[in-house]
Amino acid sequence: MYRILLILLFFPTIVFCHELKPSIANFKFEKKNELYDFRLTILLNLEAILANIDPSHNDTNESKNKDYYNYLRKLEPNKLKVIFDKSLYDFQKNIFLLQNEKKINFKIDKVNIEKVGDLNISRATTISIFGKNIYKNNLKLGWKNDYGPIILRVFNLENSIVYTEYIKISSTSKSFSIEKEDTNLISEILKYFSIGFQHIFPKGTDHILFVLGLFLFSPNFKPLLIQISVFTLAHTITIFLGVLNIVIISEKFVEPLIALSITYIAIENIFIKKISLWRPIIIFFFGLLHGLGFAGVISEIGLSQTNFITSLIFFNLGVEFGQLFIITIFYFGVAHWIKNKLWYRKLFTNPMSILISIFGLVWFIERIT
Repeated sequence: MYRILLILLFFPTIVFCHELKPSIANFKFEKKNELYDFRLTILLNLEAILANIDPSHNDTNESKNKDYYNYLRKLEPNKLKVIFDKSLYDFQKNIFLLQNEKKINFKIDKVNIEKVGDLNISRATTISIFGKNIYKNNLKLGWKNDYGPIILRVFNLENSIVYTEYIKISSTSKSFSIEKEDTNLISEILKYFSIGFQHIFPKGTDHILFVLGLFLFSPNFKPLLIQISVFTLAHTITIFLGVLNIVIISEKFVEPLIALSITYIAIENIFIKKISLWRPIIIFFFGLLHGLGFAGVISEIGLSQTNFITSLIFFNLGVEFGQLFIITIFYFGVAHWIKNKLWYRKLFTNPMSILISIFGLVWFIERIT
C-alpha cells in the first residue's frame, strides 16, 4: 500500500506545473562572395533567464526565485525590455559562435517580447542576432548551461534544415557546417530515439497519464495489448501525417482534447469491467490526437533531411519505448504485487482512475481558458 501512497503524492507535482521548455535557436545564412552573413534567431523564456530559474526544475514554482519570475511575467513588454537591457552585456557573453574555436563577433539587433497573456503559460521572447564574414565549416554554438537546454536548427541557403542538435549537458554544440549535413546514421538514430523517449518520460505528463489510464483498465496482458496496439497505430499515423503537413490542426484544439481524453479513459475505467469494441475505437481516436501532439514536437525540433524517414521512425520508436517503460515500472512497482487481491479494483483501480480523471479535467479547463 505504501507504493500507492507514493504515487498519489507524486502525481500532483507533475501535473500542476509551469513547464520549462527548451529554447530554440534558428541559424540562417546569406552568401557574400566567399564568406557568409548569418542571422541567429532564439526563441526563449526571457523571464526564466532573468530570474535565474534553475533549469533542473520542471516547475518554476520549485525555484526560490519564483516570486520574481511571476513578477516579470506580469510586466508589459516595454518594461521587461528595460530590465533585459540592464543585463544585456552578461547575456551577450553567455551566447557565442565559434569558428575553428575562435569567437565570432555579432550584435543583438532586435528583441520581440510577446504581450502579457495567460500567466499559467510561459510567453515567448524572440532575440535576433546578426553577424558577418564567416566561413561555412567548423562552426559551434555556445550557450550558458544556466539558461537551460536549447534546440539548435541550422538552415542552408535553400532554407532547408541541414543540422539539428539538442544541447542539454554541454555548453557548446558539436561542430556543424552551413551546407553539409551530418549524415552519421547511428548518431541520427540515437538522437531521435532519445528525443522520442524523453518526450514520454520524463517530459510527457499528459501522455503518461493517458497510458496509465489504459493500464488501470486491466493489468492482464490481452486487454492491455489490444489497447496499446490501437493507441500506437493511431498516433503513428498522425505523427507521419502531421510532420509531412498533410494534416495540420492548431495545438489550441489538440491540447485541450488530449487533456479531455485522459479524463474520459479514466472515468470509463470505473464503469466498464470488460473490454468491448467501443473502447478500442475511442482509444484509436484519442491516439490520433496524441499523435498530432507528438508531430508538433518533432516539427519544432526539425528532422534530418538526409535521413528523414529513419529519423521519424526512430522518434516514434522512442515514444513506444517510453510508453513501455512507464507500463513496466508501474506494473512491477505496484500492480504485480496486488493485482490478484480482492480489493484491487475497488481500492486501487477506481481511486486512481478518479484521481487521473480530475487531473485531466483541470488540465482541460486550464487549456481552454
